[in-house]
Amino acid sequence: MVLKEQYTAPVSKQYKQQTQHRKVRYTIRENFASYPEVAEDYEDWVKNQDTLTIPDFRSVMHKEYIIPLFDIRIAEIREDWGQRNALLERGRKAKILGMAKSFDVKLFEPISVDYIRSEDVFIIRDGGGRSHAAFLNQVYLVPAFVRYVDTVAESRRLFMTQDKNAQAISGYDKFLQHLANQNSNFHAKACDTFAISRSCGICLSGHQKSKQMPLVEGIGIFQKIINRCGGDPKGTKWGNKKAPNIARAIDILKQCFPHNDEIPVSVLFALTAFVEVIQNRIPAGAAGHERLADFVEKCIHSNNMLTDITNWVSVLKFDSSNHYDTYGASALMKKWNEIYRNANKGRKRGNFYRYVQFEDYEIDLIANTVIPLARDESLYT
Repeated sequence: MVLKEQYTAPVSKQYKQQTQHRKVRYTIRENFASYPEVAEDYEDWVKNQDTLTIPDFRSVMHKEYIIPLFDIRIAEIREDWGQRNALLERGRKAKILGMAKSFDVKLFEPISVDYIRSEDVFIIRDGGGRSHAAFLNQVYLVPAFVRYVDTVAESRRLFMTQDKNAQAISGYDKFLQHLANQNSNFHAKACDTFAISRSCGICLSGHQKSKQMPLVEGIGIFQKIINRCGGDPKGTKWGNKKAPNIARAIDILKQCFPHNDEIPVSVLFALTAFVEVIQNRIPAGAAGHERLADFVEKCIHSNNMLTDITNWVSVLKFDSSNHYDTYGASALMKKWNEIYRNANKGRKRGNFYRYVQFEDYEIDLIANTVIPLARDESLYT
């Protein structure tokens, strides 16, 4: 058996690192073998249905306008050329299952296929999801427009041009495409996003997630966190961002929720913004980290609902996707005041760094804009 080359288009080393643990070149059959749970879920559903009968495509076509049928089993999908994996993310898997369960040949739109002359290979350019749904129903011959394309570069250019108008493409797909293409205007942004996620010990796609490397889902919001409150010096451009605040927030969340394999991007945004806001009001270094971790632990134990990190946005009331940073940071400031209301009372050791209590006007300020609060010398003198 001859092993297929994994990468067949020029891609960056970061893209190769991001995709090294899975295939980016495969047939539909091979993709279902990589994600067997999808076919298993569909088979379980079929067992509970009456007999399923799917008519042949030709039976519903006008006899004078017969569309050619293409065998989807002979085509490849190559993600490094721009194609998308129909089974990679949870939301897409659910969509494919829904399409398969309601499969209707009268509603099926023809797929688009590129025949690459130089390689003598067929590539599904548009319609990978429909093809996967058809495959689950053992419908292998589907209506298709098959065009000749001379080179890989032309196929990729046509895909990207088409994709500008496709609203369904996910943020993760766009991220991968920009990561792969070193000539993309967003390549530096994608590289920083990739590097920061790796250095923080998180993953950006569900197929990689684990307790050691929890998932932060939502590339667009993650990039907003980097840009708005990541902690890089003002004026740092994409290509040079390090986002130390995100690293600090993730360390704390992984420490306080050690059994979680996911970190909601909403909570990460709120805590990262909070780290940015209070950096001048807590001790430096390890002592500051301990104080922040202690705060999150005390939040968890203050309310049974907060033991589940997915409840934080609703319980602490910062469930607005446009304001996870401002509303989240101000909500955490209020919670801090509640938890440490009596922290400064009683006898303390020498050089004790007092616990800050935020003024109402400061909380109102942060509810509108995330900025580091000024130093308060009374806390440590």
